[in-house]
Amino acid sequence: MADHSASTANFSANSATRIEVYGWTANGIESRQCATLAEATGLLPRFRCAWIDMEGIQPADCAMHLEDAIGLTPLGSDTLIEGVRRPGADDFGQITIVTMRSHSASSGVEFIDFLIAPNLLVTIQEKTGGDSFGAVRERLRSPTPHLMRADENMIFLLLARSICEGFGPLLREYNDNLEKFERVLMQRPDASMLDRIHEHRRQLLFIRQGLAPLYQALSSLHGPSVRSNSTSQDVYARLAALRELQDETGALLDVVEFQKDSAQHLLDIYLNAASNRLNEIVRVLTIISVIFMPLTLIAGIYGMNFHGDPPYSMPELEWKYGYPYALLLMVVCVIFLMGFFRHKGWLGDPMKRKKDSATTPRRANDGLRSPTALILSRRRGKNNRLPL
Repeated sequence: MADHSASTANFSANSATRIEVYGWTANGIESRQCATLAEATGLLPRFRCAWIDMEGIQPADCAMHLEDAIGLTPLGSDTLIEGVRRPGADDFGQITIVTMRSHSASSGVEFIDFLIAPNLLVTIQEKTGGDSFGAVRERLRSPTPHLMRADENMIFLLLARSICEGFGPLLREYNDNLEKFERVLMQRPDASMLDRIHEHRRQLLFIRQGLAPLYQALSSLHGPSVRSNSTSQDVYARLAALRELQDETGALLDVVEFQKDSAQHLLDIYLNAASNRLNEIVRVLTIISVIFMPLTLIAGIYGMNFHGDPPYSMPELEWKYGYPYALLLMVVCVIFLMGFFRHKGWLGDPMKRKKDSATTPRRANDGLRSPTALILSRRRGKNNRLPL
């Protein structure tokens, strides 16, 4: 264990990794690029509060050093080393580990680990080349007085919110696509739309797998998270940040569930439309068959060719107008059946007259945003966000 601890303590960043420390002092917020993790943790005593941001580093590579540097329990260290990579939250005494799955345009999908300790926040990212924290870093370079008074819980909440906001463009794109699919399905069902709807539903299920476990884990932390070695104010601040993240996650889950139900609704629309189209085809074929049934009967009767002098023979066979008479009888049968079917509404669109006669009123919610936009809209938007 000692040898492994020593090797981890000397863990250094290669060209593909980045270790940056943001420290809160009495005069401002300092930013330092560090070559080793030991160098980053060595700067902690000079700061009131600090954020260690690491990119391109596996959690298992730095777990043992964090155990010695910030007092991470062996169970927490083992969680980082051998834990299953899934979103969640665990409480290990004074340190809380939160794992989130981020969806960003720059780095794609990745897991980000948060270690919340007294006066310290550590973020571990496996990928490099971009993340969801760019806006937070820009705010730290030009901090407001309120941001100068931030603690580790507030920093964690800012970073977690930035990850949640990264879901917004993706979910809005899915919502727009689902609305397009609905318009196409209403006009004419297409078999190619079925695969696209299924693909969207699979993507929504994948996003839900990254939100639902985190929401449940945050809910479980509210009860047993009273720490005997912390003040009530520290406990309240930590719980308030976790509860706010739970609300953010719950809002995203509402959007995902709504869109998943919409995708299922579109599948039902397609199946119903396909069934209705099949019924229309069967109806047309049935009408054609019924129209030709009396014609076949007439042709069959006069095709028996019973000649002779008996009184019950066919007089039309010897009549010079017999052939025009048979054709006229067929035309009369067709006209009668066509008129009967149209009177019953079996020809054309049965709802056509209702569509033509009814006026389409303007919907009362035309000026409202979609449910997805309403759920994704925050109390503090980008234009009216409270200064931090």
